[in-house]
This record gives sequence, structure tokens and C-alpha cells, in this order.
Amino acid sequence: MRRLPSLAALRTFECAARHAHFGRAAAELCVTDSAVSHQIRQLEEQLGVSLFVREGRQIRPTLAAGRLMQSLQQAFELIGDACDELRDPSSLAVLRLAVTAELAQKWLMSRLTDFYARYPHITLHLYEQPIDATAPGEDIDLAITYGTGPVDSTAYFVRPLPALQFFPVCSPGLFNQGTLKTPKDLVRHCLLHDDQDGKTWTAWLTSHAGDQRPDRQLYFAHAGLALEAAAQGQGVAMGDNLTAQEDLLSGRLVRPFTSSMTALGQYALVCERVRLERPAVAQMLEWFNDQLLD
Repeated sequence: MRRLPSLAALRTFECAARHAHFGRAAAELCVTDSAVSHQIRQLEEQLGVSLFVREGRQIRPTLAAGRLMQSLQQAFELIGDACDELRDPSSLAVLRLAVTAELAQKWLMSRLTDFYARYPHITLHLYEQPIDATAPGEDIDLAITYGTGPVDSTAYFVRPLPALQFFPVCSPGLFNQGTLKTPKDLVRHCLLHDDQDGKTWTAWLTSHAGDQRPDRQLYFAHAGLALEAAAQGQGVAMGDNLTAQEDLLSGRLVRPFTSSMTALGQYALVCERVRLERPAVAQMLEWFNDQLLD
């Protein structure tokens, strides 16, 4: 078993690095400034690296200190969770989940009732996962990311979700007008984009409609908004087998054509491997597996 520095020294270091000040660290820890300085000096000797650059009365964490501080903060959070669970088993059932806006709006919300029926002891905190983020934020237990490349699997657990298929969708009212018989008919309708560069629609049109390009376009921040606009008859959006699923089943949206296109990107469940030990994380992964992967 590896010999680690004392927990007290590591806690003192984390506090000093967070404040970038020995005095403020001493005040938080209720010890003297000299005690903080002594602990830091001992830790530097044990690790064989300098953790702070001393500039008069000011200190500045080194690059090595920054890496160590991030790891310690995660470790202390897990230790705190474990202690809370021993005091009150229900207190650990807090899970911070980050989901892309479109998947939260068009897929997750309708399924939360089922989740709470299975795991009523879990308190869920939902956050928005930026569409271009490849890993969870520092305080996030589990995230659904979207991208074209893998996350570092040595540090993160990654479970890809089913491959996405893109296809046009519109409201039943628009479809019943009879003006969408072939993909080339899209030129007479407004295209609803869920990206700002229009790449998804461009790729689909190139494959299925040649050089036809509609004159009217509307751009939205994410697919959830574009799909809602399509359901309200504003035009034709690009749906997929996850975000458009509920609206297609309910009849709010229809597919005017059977043609689809495999997406370059893919959703994935991602979390730090160290968090897999948390019961709430394991239970939510089990639930996602039942909902998405079976």
C-alpha cells in the first residue's frame, strides 16, 4: 500500500491553495499562521516539489499545486459524502446530473416520474450540460455529453448511447397540406435549425435533395426549441430518434419522409470513475441503461 502524506497536511494545503493565503487558511482551520507554514513545508519535503511561490507576504500556487488541489477537492468531497451517509443514509442520495438542454427538455422530463418511482430516496439536481462540453463539470456526478470524440477513459467512465439517426419532422397540419411529397419540396418551406452553422440540414439536403436550398431559415439554440417550433407549424425541423421520439409517439410531429442520416456525433453517459462507488450514481446509471440501452 502506498504511503500517503498525513491527511492534516493535505487538508491544510488544500485550504491554503484555495485561499492563496496562509493567514486566511489559518483562520479557517483555527490554527496559527506558523502551523500552516510548517505543514506546507513538511508536505513539500515529502513530495519533493514546491507547492507555492512566495512573493513577500503573498503566495501563489505552482502548477503542481493546482493539479494536487483539484484532486484533493474531489477526494474530500467523496470523503464528506461517505461520512454523511454514515450519519444519515438518506443524505447521500443527492445526485447532480448535467444534461444537454434538448435532451432534458424532449426526453428526460417525461421520464422523471418513473425515475422517482424507482428511487424515491434520491434528490436530483439538474444542470445544463453545454453541447460542446466533453466531460462533467467539477461538481457534477454524472453528465450526458454530445460529441464526435471519446472522453479520456482512464479518468472517466464512458457509456455511449444509441447512435443517432437524423430525419426531417413537421407538424401533422403542415404535412396534411400535401406540399411535402419529396425532399425537394423542402425548398418551399422554412427550415428550422438547431445549430448556428446549419451543417446538419446541409448534410441531409446534400444527400437527399441535391442542390435544393430553401429561402426561409430559422435558427435556434438547441434542438428542443426547433422541435417545439416544428410542432407549432413554424416549419420543418431536423429530428432524431432520441429528442423527437416523444413527439412522434404522441402525434405532435410526423416524419414526411422515411429517409434518415446517421449523425457524426453521439450522446454518452460520462462520470469520473471515482464517483462510480456512490450508490446514487450507480442507480442512475442502471436507470439510464433500462431507459436507453435495452
